[in-house]
Amino acid sequence: MSDQTTSRTITFRFPFTLPGMTEPHAPGTFEVITDEEQLDVMWDARRSSTRVMLVYPGRIEAFPVRASDLEEAIALDREGKA
Repeated sequence: MSDQTTSRTITFRFPFTLPGMTEPHAPGTFEVITDEEQLDVMWDARRSSTRVMLVYPGRIEAFPVRASDLEEAIALDREGKA
């Protein structure tokens, strides 16, 4: 298996926070980019990193997040909880 990058979009209907944020982010639609890197070991092993492209006035920030934290924030948003 080789290195792979995937992209998807998510939509938050309510302000949301992710670990490491100092304040809630405004709702909207955001791109999520996940990189999987093949590790150079004797068995099949990969390292995965995920980041959300957060849009601010005049800039876009690639905010690193654990996939599990992102999925939890999405589930809370679907339940109407921030």
